[in-house]
Amino acid sequence: MNFIFYDFETTGRNSTWDQIIQVGAILTNENFEEIDTFEKECILKPGTVPEPGALMVTYKIPGKWAPEKHLSHYSFVKLMWEKFSDWKNNYDPIAFIGYNSINFDEEFLRRALYKNLFDPLLTTKYNFGVPGKRGDIINLARAVNIFYPGTLKTTFNEKGKEVYKLDELAPANAVMGEDFMFHDALEDVKATIEIARIIKNGAPILWDSALKTMHKKDVLKFINGEEFLLSSEFYFGTLRTYVVASICEGPKGGMKVFDLRNDPSQFIGLEYQELKKIISEAKPKIIRSIVINKSPILMPPEPEFVCSVVGYENIGIEELSRRAKILKENIQLSSQLKRLISEDVKDEVQDQSDKEPEECIWNFGFAGAQEKALMTKFHSSDWKGKLEIADHFQNLQTNDYNTLQRYKIYSEFARLIVYEEKPEILSEELKAKIRKKLADRIFYPDTDTVRSPWNNSNRAHMQIEKMGNEIEEEGKIYWKNEVPMCGLSKLPTKECNLHKESTKCDCFEYDFLCKIKDLIDEIENEYKDLKF
Repeated sequence: MNFIFYDFETTGRNSTWDQIIQVGAILTNENFEEIDTFEKECILKPGTVPEPGALMVTYKIPGKWAPEKHLSHYSFVKLMWEKFSDWKNNYDPIAFIGYNSINFDEEFLRRALYKNLFDPLLTTKYNFGVPGKRGDIINLARAVNIFYPGTLKTTFNEKGKEVYKLDELAPANAVMGEDFMFHDALEDVKATIEIARIIKNGAPILWDSALKTMHKKDVLKFINGEEFLLSSEFYFGTLRTYVVASICEGPKGGMKVFDLRNDPSQFIGLEYQELKKIISEAKPKIIRSIVINKSPILMPPEPEFVCSVVGYENIGIEELSRRAKILKENIQLSSQLKRLISEDVKDEVQDQSDKEPEECIWNFGFAGAQEKALMTKFHSSDWKGKLEIADHFQNLQTNDYNTLQRYKIYSEFARLIVYEEKPEILSEELKAKIRKKLADRIFYPDTDTVRSPWNNSNRAHMQIEKMGNEIEEEGKIYWKNEVPMCGLSKLPTKECNLHKESTKCDCFEYDFLCKIKDLIDEIENEYKDLKF
């Protein structure tokens, strides 16, 4: 199997409203030998207000640093789609892997593709009959020392908990040189590959098991192929491992399993309501869930692994096997557990009427054949042709409510893309409508009870002011006639525009914060004529 290791730098943490500003990706073979590399950066989309804290991590202003390297966001996403698709077509079987990618980077990827009229399920869709696969190194890093103690060196925070941030884990394991620059997408990919190499070499069964859980069908095959197995779950970064046996698939996906710390023979012969009461009130839970579409950490029931799990070390393999057989062979108990699982479903009705198009990636189903054909034509057309396709989406007719909503959303996205790239070909009326909507988002007035889901300029200014005060309180700034109090890299002394008064600042962090403020001011100035 080949791997696409990838990483994004973004304008914030909200995958719906923030955006990718840099991608780094390396295609490797199964031995992590490099086959190809991809790295691109882009400017901000119109109307996007970045989180100052996110930019302070990368120390890059989108579009300002090496501007000749930056693309429009649409062109950036299109090139990324083409490169990743080319790799999939030519190097399958292939898996997309990152560091905390399943919960972060992939969510950004899916929404970037969705908003730019590409298939959002790029990483998991079938390709010539081969299912797409995905994995996440952070989960393996958290689990490896449980099963193979000492494989990775870790640091600890002030609360005594192990830290698995890449910029701390990589230096602790000496995988990169002194000049390595974290929070650059391509550099972070290189660090991720080296952590993966350590895990593969030092924990071979864990690595092989991870390769078997990169697609939900493979996960089900793994679970059903073992009498019982080990399942690791994560709670706010803390790993807990359970020895479990399968019961059945859940009504909303996933696999329901029985925690073998409990002897199922004690439940044989109970009336259903009594069993239901015991199971529902038990802590820790007796029936647990395995999320099968997020590359779960599963391990075969090797004695050395089972004995390393707290709470199971004294039960013994033979006893665990006996308990698993009861679940499989006792039809009455098995039926009762399956009934309990089927009844434990809460129907969630969500009001979708006031959702913005960007928030509807999962709400109205996926594009049908007609929509996909129009999307393909959109990407190959000139800008006037793209605008015509936007109108075509708007004018499509259907009696299906979900399909009609998708038509409207795709039409709006297409027009936003044209506005981003070629606003001069839009009618003045349409251009004014788009500008007004973006301005309303930029200047959205947060209150104590109502906040916009996207970042707005007022919130950004408040964040800048707060961070500036924190930097000053930490003694990282010196003002006129004062002695420097920090050893940070210095930029030439210059007039600082973060505060209203004229001061001089000689602190790298503070200077960069001023540049972020300039960026927010530029965004506001572009739409100030529409400020309500």
